[in-house]
Amino acid sequence: MRGEKDSGEKSRGTGGVTARSRHRLGPGTRLLLGVMAGLVLAGVGLLALDALLPGNGPADPTKLYDYVYADGKSENADFVLANMSDDSHLCLGSSEFYISKDKVSMCPQAVFGENVTGVDMTFVGQGYDQSLWQAIAAGAYGSRVRNKKIMIVVSPQWFFKGNGDQDKFESKFSYSLYRAFAQNPGISDDTKAYVRRRCQELGVDEGQLAAASHDTPLDAVDDWFFSLADSWRLRSQVPNIVSLAPSKSPARTAGEPTGEPDWDALLAEARSEGAAASASNDYGVYDDYWERNHQYMPELFENFHEADSEYADLACLLDVCDELGLDPMVCILPVHGPWYDLADVSVSERAAYYQRVRDVCDEAGAAYADFSSCEYERYFLCDTVHPGWVGWVRIERAFYDFVNGCDDDFLGGADFGDVPGLAGSSGGDA
Repeated sequence: MRGEKDSGEKSRGTGGVTARSRHRLGPGTRLLLGVMAGLVLAGVGLLALDALLPGNGPADPTKLYDYVYADGKSENADFVLANMSDDSHLCLGSSEFYISKDKVSMCPQAVFGENVTGVDMTFVGQGYDQSLWQAIAAGAYGSRVRNKKIMIVVSPQWFFKGNGDQDKFESKFSYSLYRAFAQNPGISDDTKAYVRRRCQELGVDEGQLAAASHDTPLDAVDDWFFSLADSWRLRSQVPNIVSLAPSKSPARTAGEPTGEPDWDALLAEARSEGAAASASNDYGVYDDYWERNHQYMPELFENFHEADSEYADLACLLDVCDELGLDPMVCILPVHGPWYDLADVSVSERAAYYQRVRDVCDEAGAAYADFSSCEYERYFLCDTVHPGWVGWVRIERAFYDFVNGCDDDFLGGADFGDVPGLAGSSGGDA
């Protein structure tokens, strides 16, 4: 009996030691177990969240995504490239891309997007995206686009005194695009150093810049977290982009070539539509804009010779293009001549601006579509800033000719020679 009791006590004793051992785990061990459990739960949560978000691959094939103007689109290179039409070319710009078919029926979405001309434009950029932002975007996209001929739309407002709206760059900074730029082996160290310095000067957090460049092993870890968070942000915006994309026209669905657009017919239509849309004023500005903004004049007493940083950023953008084998056409938009006369910005000040942009292009060996002769062409702009009825037709034609290696009255620089401009263009009466 005693032997049985001893045996039982020994058995219970062994179990007791195990239980007491668990209760005696030190605080360090308990902390480690807690951290490990937390990491497991966090990992499960992250995987669940990742599974819920839409991907960046090909979207609804019945829609056209190149011409969508929406938050999160331009930053999401994976989505843009996965849904870029085969004939499309990268077009870097800013708020002019918001001009849609309901306002100007001969905008690129209609002229190119609804037809099969062999040329499409993929819009990258939104309002306040200036040359530095575009240099980063070119670095992110440039090695991945199929068609190397691209367009860069340069707005005069970027070169207002004080370098336009560069103070908004920090709020427009895209970690995803900068990361792709910084990690692109085709871009020189000097160009990367310039862009990084400019980002610092404009208020971007140095920690993000270091992470994107993998300055240290710890920065590489930070990059993983930053890029994951930004990827999720961009993927959460994909449904809105898809919802805004227009359905493909019957011509696009059929896929049969429709040929070169009838430019003269489009110009005639543009003048007629512009006249009907701007009946309330003598400036060729669409009526709703005039009613709301005719007393708003940010151009008053402006100049274009106090923007050295913006001109340098434009030169950097063209350097990025050169290093990545991109062939750019810089679209030099005109100012609204009568409006700038009223704002007391002299013709000579404006002429010096156009020449300086041409000089930057010539230094880089880049082609340009120079519309400076169109300052007084009625309906070139639809307001006091953005291309309108006539303007979009002229831009589209110049880009079509650029892509196809044809002469054009507005093409110059590179191998295109002098620019006859409006005086030499067909249907050129203002």
